[in-house]
Amino acid sequence: MKHEKNKPGRPVDISGIDPYVLNNWIKQDKARWDAVKCQALIALSEGVSVTEVCNVLNVTRESVRLWRICLKEKGLQGLVANKKKGKVSNLTNQVKENLRKALSVEPVKLGYDGNKWTGRFVCRYLKDKWGIDIAVRTAQNWVKIIKNL
Repeated sequence: MKHEKNKPGRPVDISGIDPYVLNNWIKQDKARWDAVKCQALIALSEGVSVTEVCNVLNVTRESVRLWRICLKEKGLQGLVANKKKGKVSNLTNQVKENLRKALSVEPVKLGYDGNKWTGRFVCRYLKDKWGIDIAVRTAQNWVKIIKNL
């Protein structure tokens, strides 16, 4: 029997599931990420909204739009051959994991003058702890990404 969409079910025990670790595992292998792209497009074809797909997979609407166009124009081989664009992150997995742990506590407990993580605090933290300079906007994006993991 197929589960009805949008019908609440029993609560699920999610202890032991670390989305950060799982996302890193997916991103370590291009084939895994290609499978995620395919699942996103399958979900769209089954009536799942672009917004829902983006929220669940933590991708942008633009990425999903480009995947759709690529599949339509170049087929499956074009979709999986498509190279990621953009600047390579300066944050290693070790730095990301450390930042994720830091964001789980209030900045004041780490010696910063505030109770909420801001882009400026993240910039200062990365500079103090790792010697990494990033723009405030980039830091704000990292706060959003890491808190959603």
